[in-house]
Amino acid sequence: MSMRKAIHFMLLVGIVQLVSVCSSISIPERKNNEPQKYALLIGGGTTEHDNFESFYKNIEYVSNTLKILGYRDEDIKILFYGGRTSYHPIVDGKAIKENFINELCHLGNTIDSNDSLLIFRSGHGIVELTYEKFTTYEHGLGTESTKYAGTEAVMKFPDGNLSYLEFQEILGRIEGKQIIVILNQCFSGQFADIAMSLKNTVVITETRETQFAINQTRETLRWKYEEWPFVKCIFDGFLQNGIKGEKQSVINAFQYMLKCNPNIEGIPVQADRPLLKENPKIKYGSSLKKGAVYIY
Repeated sequence: MSMRKAIHFMLLVGIVQLVSVCSSISIPERKNNEPQKYALLIGGGTTEHDNFESFYKNIEYVSNTLKILGYRDEDIKILFYGGRTSYHPIVDGKAIKENFINELCHLGNTIDSNDSLLIFRSGHGIVELTYEKFTTYEHGLGTESTKYAGTEAVMKFPDGNLSYLEFQEILGRIEGKQIIVILNQCFSGQFADIAMSLKNTVVITETRETQFAINQTRETLRWKYEEWPFVKCIFDGFLQNGIKGEKQSVINAFQYMLKCNPNIEGIPVQADRPLLKENPKIKYGSSLKKGAVYIY
């Protein structure tokens, strides 16, 4: 079996296991048929030394913004490295791969076609190289070698990695009116492509396929300590009112983020421009119309 086939087989086995886990979660009884809006926020590193406090600050900022927009506390689930502590009081559980999958499965059994879901993650991402084996023959002897086959973007968790294909499989089982995914992590661009295979999903990534997200401490008049411009700018975009006071669409918030880039005191404009104007990606599922998708 070639290395590529082996990798695809392992992914298939993982996906089958995910389906089994999700099908074992009971469906809760709905109180009524009114549209509901849910949010799942996930953050943190994979070990204690790389669990940057900025990850938590990002989660906290998003949570506060959603509450301003009318999300209820009980409909915002927060997973963070290490779980709830005195320093991280808004956390509900540990941000490990197993818990993330369980929460997504629970939402899949909770959400109906009238509901919306926002997923935000602030954490580590990488691109794993994939290889395939091949055999060359010379003088009747076979020599086995490997060659580069491609890349695969993953979310890094303390208990393992979640690939973009596994994530796509889980999202495809959630029957919401719309799902909005916003990823604040390195090498996240390939995750945006999954929106093209799903009907009701929008994916916004901070970077393209092979770029780093920027974690720089900004302590100026505009950026507070440990504040990431990508996160603040896009969620501030949702708080902006139009000329007639309408709520802001996803595409409008995305465009606001691209413009949220003045010459910051103490930081040259060139330092932030690549982060906000060159890296981010946004893609829509086939059934969603640009300008008509909102987070509330």
